[in-house]
Amino acid sequence: MIKLFVGLGNPENKYDNTRHNFGFMVLNEIAKNKAVEFKNWNDMADISFLEHKGSKIFLLKPRTFMNNSGVAVSAFAKYYKIKPEEIFVFYDDFSIPLGEFRLRLTGSAGGHNGADSLITHLNSQNFPRMKLGIGPIPKVYNDTADFVLSKFHGEDKEKIDAVKQNAIELFDALNELGLEKAISKLSGKK
Repeated sequence: MIKLFVGLGNPENKYDNTRHNFGFMVLNEIAKNKAVEFKNWNDMADISFLEHKGSKIFLLKPRTFMNNSGVAVSAFAKYYKIKPEEIFVFYDDFSIPLGEFRLRLTGSAGGHNGADSLITHLNSQNFPRMKLGIGPIPKVYNDTADFVLSKFHGEDKEKIDAVKQNAIELFDALNELGLEKAISKLSGKK
């Protein structure tokens, strides 16, 4: 059972609506859909929770910035005795086209600094994830960092909204069907 859902991003307002904050955007949409609000936890994260079948399900957005996401997630997981395989993570991936996503049960960071920080601080690659497409990188960007920190454009909204809806569907399926059946159900979608 997934006990903790994590969205990766950067906490300052200047990063709102940037590609690197897609994980935050998805988690915000889930929270909105479930009518729950985020509150500060130990100045390390914004958290929220909901009750499901007698258990608490937490939503967490690290405030430790992308490259140190694992600091907040591991501290929270340790405090609440949550294992890596009980943590589901949403984060951006520029190797996947915008509007598409990939679901994985485990795996390497693939060059993503936030995922790398999670792997380091959780001491495990075994956390399921939804990699949110933000690619491809246009040729005008010489630096990957400049691209991931750039804002989404108005014409991206429809694709972003579709991914958010898929994330809500996945969230519900994970809580109702369990990990393997939920992943199987949504893996065929783009």
